[in-house]
Amino acid sequence: MASSRHVRRFRAGEEETLRRLFFETIREVNRKDYTEEQVRAWAPENYDTRRWSARIRSLNPFICEIDGEIAGYADLQPSGYIDHFFVNRRFQRQGVGSTMLDRIEQEARATGLKMLSAHVSITARPFFEHFGFEVVERQRVMINGVALDRFHMTRILA
Repeated sequence: MASSRHVRRFRAGEEETLRRLFFETIREVNRKDYTEEQVRAWAPENYDTRRWSARIRSLNPFICEIDGEIAGYADLQPSGYIDHFFVNRRFQRQGVGSTMLDRIEQEARATGLKMLSAHVSITARPFFEHFGFEVVERQRVMINGVALDRFHMTRILA
């Protein structure tokens, strides 16, 4: 039986589920490209739950579900900036990212945006390049006192 995948908007009460997805993705998927110290700084075990919840509510992300389970989430800001884009470690390479990016592109076009941009991890760079994003700049940022490399990427919408 084929799995059922669909994209919807975030619902209040899902903040902690998205936190776990964020945490596990960074700690288990991104660790192939980042050191233990870097993934621990990027996704610390201790965090401010109220601040996280407020952040997620402000992002109002799209949620991709497979058979009723949250497989990933991603947002699109009014400027065309994609702030969060995470796929559950168990659903990597199953079309979740492309499904979310399709939805983001639909929303961007519907609101008249001409360009998408994102700050992308080393791990996510090949995915974004596959979908036509280009590196504008390689960046080194400090997160919780630890330096991490990332890429500022953009894509012009045709």
